[in-house]
Amino acid sequence: MSFISDIFNFHYDPNIIMIMGLLTVAAFLGSKAFQRVGIPQVVGFIVIGVIMGKSLLNIVPLELVEKLTFISEIALGLIGFDMGSHLLFNEVRAKGRSILFILFFESFGTFALVSAGIYAITRSPHTALIFGALSSATAPAATVDVLAEYDAKGPLTTSLLAVVGLDDALSLLLYSLAAALAETILTGSGMPSLTQVLELPLIEIGGSLVLGVTAGLLLNLIMHRMKSLHDSMAVSIGFVFLCVGLSEALGLSLILTSMIMGMTVVNRSPEHGRHIRFTIEQAGPVIYVLFFALVGARFQVSLLPTMGLIGIAYVVLRSSGKFVGAWIGGTLGGAVPAVRDNLGLGLLSQAGVAIGLAIASHKRFSTLGPEGEALGALIISVITATTFIVQIFGPIGVKFAIKRAGEIGRARLEDNGWASEGRPDAL
Repeated sequence: MSFISDIFNFHYDPNIIMIMGLLTVAAFLGSKAFQRVGIPQVVGFIVIGVIMGKSLLNIVPLELVEKLTFISEIALGLIGFDMGSHLLFNEVRAKGRSILFILFFESFGTFALVSAGIYAITRSPHTALIFGALSSATAPAATVDVLAEYDAKGPLTTSLLAVVGLDDALSLLLYSLAAALAETILTGSGMPSLTQVLELPLIEIGGSLVLGVTAGLLLNLIMHRMKSLHDSMAVSIGFVFLCVGLSEALGLSLILTSMIMGMTVVNRSPEHGRHIRFTIEQAGPVIYVLFFALVGARFQVSLLPTMGLIGIAYVVLRSSGKFVGAWIGGTLGGAVPAVRDNLGLGLLSQAGVAIGLAIASHKRFSTLGPEGEALGALIISVITATTFIVQIFGPIGVKFAIKRAGEIGRARLEDNGWASEGRPDAL
């Protein structure tokens, strides 16, 4: 808030609680202007964050944003559980073939298309491999927020939730393989063994599955003994926090862990799953508003020009790969037209996992000499800049997809009545 300090000549010492309150209120109220013109509210949250962040007003300094990282972790944990609680085995099983085909083709198709395009521009195989692997990751947070805002329900919504939830697990495998090959090319060392390449991602994914199932079974058992909804609300939110913390401490995927926990609970006891989802839909919106506003505040608009031709190619090829790959997978997997023709539009957003892997790449390759250091710097600048673009257009793609599929408002019509009251747009 340096511009206010300059005008009124007083010292401004940012207070975290004040900033959280100001950012939440401003982002929520600002998002209403976007909703009025048919743009999903999450875009408004992000844009208001950009305005209040370092790029423009600097009301929310970057160093303060870093101190609020735990907000992002909590939000992703709640979002992961919410995704899982919508995935009943009988519904997923009926669409299992199409979901697996779509997941495979949209991930590997995007990887292949982006890798080929980046190689054509740079003639650098290691650069192409890393950007290809990063392109496969998808951000579930914005997708889930849009689905909740518009009360979406139906085959497309179920398939989309399953694909975005599993997509990041597959991207970890792709990145591990690509990073190992890129390092081999940069250093000229021998090829790593398959065990060395797959060990870490398989441990992370396997650990997330074990922790998620264990936590879900334990939570379901405790819920059976709860005598009031008030008590179960406290316990369920506490379990999400616990799983998020354990995932971070153990180096696991907090989104995958919390999603598996939600799936476990809702399939063991659908009533408990609905109660917990209702709790999250009541408590979550405040966290979601702050989370997306902080995403915006973290972006630096000045980085956009730095992405250059590689960044433009990355956005275009990644978007094309996701859409075409999902269409091919849906066709081969026998998906209904509403899923086949629209699911790819819901896979455009990219944020947390891709940025996390970009940071990991910077640390990994910066130690491999000047060429590796240049690669690490390029990855950080391009992924940061392109993430801003896809986070703005991605939610719009989700809304367009569910509108074309005719699934907007169906949850409000089909649910029991009480669950829809706590959705984010009811704030």
